[in-house]
Amino acid sequence: MDSELLNKVVSEPEHWLFYLCLAGAIMFALKIINVAADAFVKRLSAKVKEKKGLLTVLGAGGKVVAIALVIYIANAIYWSQVIKQFTPPASDKPINTCDATVELVIESQDNQNTHFMSSGGYLAFGKGTEAVLVTAAPDSWGRSVASNEYLFRGEFKMDASSSAAGKPVNILQDAEYVQVEFLESPKEFNLIRGKAVCILNSEVRIPLEFADQKVTDKKVYLRDMKVVKEILK
Repeated sequence: MDSELLNKVVSEPEHWLFYLCLAGAIMFALKIINVAADAFVKRLSAKVKEKKGLLTVLGAGGKVVAIALVIYIANAIYWSQVIKQFTPPASDKPINTCDATVELVIESQDNQNTHFMSSGGYLAFGKGTEAVLVTAAPDSWGRSVASNEYLFRGEFKMDASSSAAGKPVNILQDAEYVQVEFLESPKEFNLIRGKAVCILNSEVRIPLEFADQKVTDKKVYLRDMKVVKEILK
């Protein structure tokens, strides 16, 4: 939160007046509390020296403390709400990173357990024939997980030079489908199940589930994008 506010102060001069007023209001509230506390201490000292009215002074002191707490809490609640209005939600922040972990289980008698060092894959959000965001890696993993079940696993990342970098996270609401491909997979296969987790900027988590499907060109699709739209709305 502190770094976000500092970035806003530096990069958004149109809000400088607001933050100046905010600082002034907080300082004014603290000044009132300090003045009240000083007055209370002086009065308490005088009464103690006179050895009279101690209970009255203590009662007044309690009221001062209560008033100070009310002022402090009210200011904290009010200004925290105001500050939230100037802090964009995670879905409005620019995309800096996107990591995707993908697992596909296909029908296969293959039983090799290996790291495909030079045969990776990708996960992409697409709209029409255009890619909205792409994550990829040059390698992948494969292993048998059950009789006639083979698992492909990939850990993909968005390239820093991607066209999606710098755009708001919620551009993924425009995506019409998610496409996954492992280069080491057969061209044709039956997908038994699949899942992926995409994490953007280390704070927005999008889980994806791929239904069983017949694949004819290595590409697996997710076309029901309700989960994505619900998370980013």
